[in-house]
Amino acid sequence: MSASLAISQSGSETRVEFFLDGAALHAESGMTIAAAIEAGGRHDFSRGLKGEARGLFCGMGACHDCLVTVDGKVSQRACMTSVKEGMRVDRPSSRPALAADDFADLCDVPASIACTEMDVLIIGAGPAGLAAAEVASVAGASVTLVDERAIAGGQYFKQPSTSKATLRLAGDEQARSGADLINRVQAAGVSTLASTVVWGAENDESGARIACYGPQGAFYCKPRMIVIATGAYERPAAVPGWTRPGVMTAGAAQTLLRSYGTVPAGRIVIVGNGPLNIQVANEIRKAGGSVVALVESAPAPWKQPLTALKLLAADRALALGGVRQLAALHAAGIPILWESSLAAIEGTAGVEAITITGPNGEARLEADTVLIGGDFASSNELSRLLGCGHEVIDGNLAVIRKDDGETTLPHVHVVGEAARFGGAHIALAQGRLAGIAVARKLGFDVAADTEAERRLARHRAFQAALWTAFKPARPAAGNVPPDQTVICRCEGVTYGTLRALGEHSAKDIATLKRLSRAGMGRCQSRYCGHAIAVVAGETRASGETRGFLAPQMPLRPVPLAALAVEKPEWGGHRRALLPERPPLESREPLPLSQTSTLVIGAGIAGLSTALFLAREGEEVTVLERAFPNSLASGGNAGSLHAQLLSFDHGARAEGGGSAAEQTLPLQRDSIALWAALQDELGCDFEMKVTGGLMVAESEAHMRFLAEKVGVEQRAGIDCRLIGQEELRALEPALSPDFVGAAYCAQEGKINPLVATQRILEAARAKGARIFDRCEVIGIVPGPAGFDVATSRGVIRAKRIVNAAGAFSSRIGSMLGLDIPVFGAPLQMVVTEAAAPLISCLVAHADRHLTLKQAANGNFIIGGGWTAGLDPVHQHPRPLLSSLEGNLWVAQHVVPALRKLHVIRSWAAMNINIDGAPILGEHPSRPGYFSAVTSNGYTLGPIVGQLTAQLVLGRESGRALQPFSITRFAKGCS
Repeated sequence: MSASLAISQSGSETRVEFFLDGAALHAESGMTIAAAIEAGGRHDFSRGLKGEARGLFCGMGACHDCLVTVDGKVSQRACMTSVKEGMRVDRPSSRPALAADDFADLCDVPASIACTEMDVLIIGAGPAGLAAAEVASVAGASVTLVDERAIAGGQYFKQPSTSKATLRLAGDEQARSGADLINRVQAAGVSTLASTVVWGAENDESGARIACYGPQGAFYCKPRMIVIATGAYERPAAVPGWTRPGVMTAGAAQTLLRSYGTVPAGRIVIVGNGPLNIQVANEIRKAGGSVVALVESAPAPWKQPLTALKLLAADRALALGGVRQLAALHAAGIPILWESSLAAIEGTAGVEAITITGPNGEARLEADTVLIGGDFASSNELSRLLGCGHEVIDGNLAVIRKDDGETTLPHVHVVGEAARFGGAHIALAQGRLAGIAVARKLGFDVAADTEAERRLARHRAFQAALWTAFKPARPAAGNVPPDQTVICRCEGVTYGTLRALGEHSAKDIATLKRLSRAGMGRCQSRYCGHAIAVVAGETRASGETRGFLAPQMPLRPVPLAALAVEKPEWGGHRRALLPERPPLESREPLPLSQTSTLVIGAGIAGLSTALFLAREGEEVTVLERAFPNSLASGGNAGSLHAQLLSFDHGARAEGGGSAAEQTLPLQRDSIALWAALQDELGCDFEMKVTGGLMVAESEAHMRFLAEKVGVEQRAGIDCRLIGQEELRALEPALSPDFVGAAYCAQEGKINPLVATQRILEAARAKGARIFDRCEVIGIVPGPAGFDVATSRGVIRAKRIVNAAGAFSSRIGSMLGLDIPVFGAPLQMVVTEAAAPLISCLVAHADRHLTLKQAANGNFIIGGGWTAGLDPVHQHPRPLLSSLEGNLWVAQHVVPALRKLHVIRSWAAMNINIDGAPILGEHPSRPGYFSAVTSNGYTLGPIVGQLTAQLVLGRESGRALQPFSITRFAKGCS
């Protein structure tokens, strides 16, 4: 799929008619939807999650603020989608009603996803990527260049897409230089893939696999060498009103102008920091736009004569060019307000005025459009996903790399602003050096480029001086926004919500994300991640595992149907290695040296145990290697299972399913206990007992379900077989091919992000002490119990409760005990939100699937698909193959999912035993209790209740022998 890489030479304008909310509009061919609407003077054409008006913001497809429905296809980025004759564009619903005929499948379901091998894959067709592609291809390598935009050039070498833009850029040196480089890349034989999103990646023994989606559908690239040149994006600080239509980045406005010939409407104020704002102001002025002021946070250059001399010394031509830009603004009468910054944006339907703060206090400027520029952040999600090393520089992540872009992974080079923001000239030089380096690694004879090395050194010196000159007069670190300020643009989370959670519940960035939903939207925390870290009190200084949210696939939303490929089924759970080190550590010593009962593990089983013990007056302490609810409990999908899953019964079940069958009464009663706790604590766990369906698509499936239902009914589960007609009445959105189902009225769903936190708070309120980032590293039996060595000191306990989940075997081995518990990392997938469509918890009689729709409209898809292990963050990560298979089953069961995008996936370390929990005191080690289960979230509260009764020597009223460690021959040796 080759892209048009040269400047259009069209001399005449071609007009197309399209329809916006039913009204006819006309635009020049080549425009994007956003550019065409902005050309008509309209800012508001999209909606946020809560129905509020939105419009163009980033202009480069990163923020997903400009989503529209195009010809019935939801969530199309207006800034990346070109207008076509007769196209129907509709303002989106925040939760589309998929059952209606108004919406179309986003794409067809593929039979397979092709994987193509190449020497070099270059991701990003800006200056760095183009320069690397030219050098490597000329050297003889087979080079594939992938870019998200329709036309190469990136943000710096933006190329015109319309005849109007072509005329505006006539004689423009920046555009011409870009066009020359693009043409040389084409002539060198580089294979170019335009309008293509890189949405994922994984490393295995055979190398890296890069997941892409473009006009030809989904595909994988398997390169020998990778060059990441994904550039940077503007990440303005949140201020009141920054989500209003008419507020956009300076880069977005420049793209409108240089690519499409569109000038933002009305009175324009440009605010922020850096020379790009000055360039944009002049370009808009020349194009006839009305710039009423430029607001710059740095001091005026004439106050910094020594810095000005350094700029001249580093690059005289660039420095004088900057002086001419400033002089042109002065000559045009455009005021520059130095040492000033944006405080708030006012308006009702859109922008009406802004408030700025400066040396003389606050001032108010009337405006119709606000452009915010500066505060660039590297687009480093892909390099982090691949596991390249990163360091923290000035609070931002920067890839650890050499001058030629080589990272800690020799087959991955990261160049330009994807590694660290530094400007186009540095990017060009690094791109050439990277092209030489990868070609040499592939065995091609390429001469060194000493001139590129000199240019790199010179422009680094210039950039250092430039950003010294543009250093803000007042640091922004201490600026606290008002509580009503929206921080997370995607989920509409305010600063007040984050602050309240940070003060009372969440002491780390991951917990704050889980409780607030900030960072869970389409942009994956690109704009709110820094603010979340500040509120959580996590200092960004020690690397990417502290203060930064981990990247998740897909890196950009991708149509669910495009990734759905049928995979073979299997039985049981696939086991995996556990992480070798804790994700985080604390250096603070424990404030106590002894306790009565020590619970190891602050997941739902451990916290429930602590709650029920503390309620009885027992002194209880909980230790957690990470943060509470951050591992298996916080990573599960929140299904409440009362019936057996298909792979826990019959021939595919471990041990024939007998252990899982004996657990059924516990599952039933634990769901009832969840409801009782919700009432007792006066908290909303977002729990709903909706009923559960296990669907069948053949008579063989129905016979299997009949046998399974018989087992469940004998165990006291309210479960029955239903036919096709009743199934259709219960869930009309399911595929009509299903002939029946097993229906269990007692099943449902819960929000584990909220519920576990409430159990934790209740346990603390009763006196339980809970310590995080505390790794247990050794246990020695003592005269009065156990001496437990931890990363935060030694603590003596009379009794130990091992609630460490998948890590229980490690804890047991410290006492010489064989605890047959294994890690089984599993994945979950989340779609964008839709109107209520599915009410029940849905599973399949012969395939791995659990599917439900959350209260906010997202579909959560799981079912036991195996995940891998992230080598950097030491936590599980979804596998590409598992994503394919999981999504195929989901859309096979609910065809309407083909109308939605996948926006997030994650994985958690599940627990594999034999289908039943291990509960009770170990016969050979008095005082040591196990509280571990493989159906952890459903069983969490009852495991805690029963364990507390056993610890206190109380009668449980249940026959617990089937759950004793003694059922394993080696366990009692």
